[in-house]
Amino acid sequence: MPILLLRSVKKSVSNVRLKFGALFLCFWVWLPVAKAQNESWPSPEVESLYRSAQASLAAGSFGPAIASYQQAIALAPDKPVLYRDLAQAYLLSGNYRRAESTITPLIENDRADATAYAIAASIQTALHEDKKARKLLDKGLEKYPGSGFLFHEKGKYYEQQRALPEALNAWIAGIAADPGYHVNYYEAARAYMQTDEPVWAILYAEIFINLERYTPRSGETRKLLLAAYKRLYGTPDAGLVPRFGKKVKTTPTNFKEAVEHDLLHLAPVLSDGFSTENLTMLRTRFCMEWMARYAVRYPFTLFTYWDNLLRAGHFDAYNQWVFGRAENQAQYDAWVKFHPEAIPAYEQYAAKHPLLPTASDAYNPAELKGIFIKDRQR
Repeated sequence: MPILLLRSVKKSVSNVRLKFGALFLCFWVWLPVAKAQNESWPSPEVESLYRSAQASLAAGSFGPAIASYQQAIALAPDKPVLYRDLAQAYLLSGNYRRAESTITPLIENDRADATAYAIAASIQTALHEDKKARKLLDKGLEKYPGSGFLFHEKGKYYEQQRALPEALNAWIAGIAADPGYHVNYYEAARAYMQTDEPVWAILYAEIFINLERYTPRSGETRKLLLAAYKRLYGTPDAGLVPRFGKKVKTTPTNFKEAVEHDLLHLAPVLSDGFSTENLTMLRTRFCMEWMARYAVRYPFTLFTYWDNLLRAGHFDAYNQWVFGRAENQAQYDAWVKFHPEAIPAYEQYAAKHPLLPTASDAYNPAELKGIFIKDRQR
């Protein structure tokens, strides 16, 4: 669900939140509204009704939205998207049985897209049929194995069941299957902050903020990214003191070990703190070493992107964009005032040369047994 729609609907579903809590909410908040421009409508009238229904749904006016969808279906009974979105409107209005009866024929007649499976699972969750919800997500992934969105929903299902390893595994699988679907990076980074593997939190958080750049959630993830670096170099007893003496393998045997080895090797760069300037220096040296030692063996889009930024002269500005506000807003403002052209120049570069993750970035073997701190404390 786009951010605009999510904000407008939140107030209207407060009663739903009270009834079903976070489990139900987590399923529907990410449901994308169909893009009318991608549909081939039989008449302008049907398209107009569909757009009217979407606008009503975005405003939290479920009754008018339902009426518009019903009128559109009367004129175009063969359009699955109309039934799908009508079911979503019923779901949000609290009429779960009508939502179920509307979406079920699409599933049974093999006319459901990935979003329809997610809506159907949400409906079963609202009806307290959690096993049916999971089966629908699994069935959807059988049909759409490349749907990062469905992997995200499966992860949210497991998270609400307090099965964090299974949730994280779903998000990692979603990243591998659909590297352009950004929300799985956010979820995986958030989950890894509950483990002893902050390297993955660092990587996933930074990829996410490049894909979702200007939202409140992106700002929160910048803080998470900074905290992940502190977690990597700190210990519970020593606070934020860099771990100069941590033992790491002298010869890394996989991607994650190579990243961790080189980052920890450069710990002295942070000896006087986790400032944006120090992190920029750390990451500059890391990038140079990585490109010389590991780029051929472990090609990784994010590190190639760093190298390109270095060569284009935008890496300092990029690191300010990543960490500056999260570290210290006043210092960031002062830096921008002293370098007034740096951030605009970087943003122009980023608009023309966005970070585009690929399937070859999927090095995470998802070995999750025992990595969650809470599980080891039981």
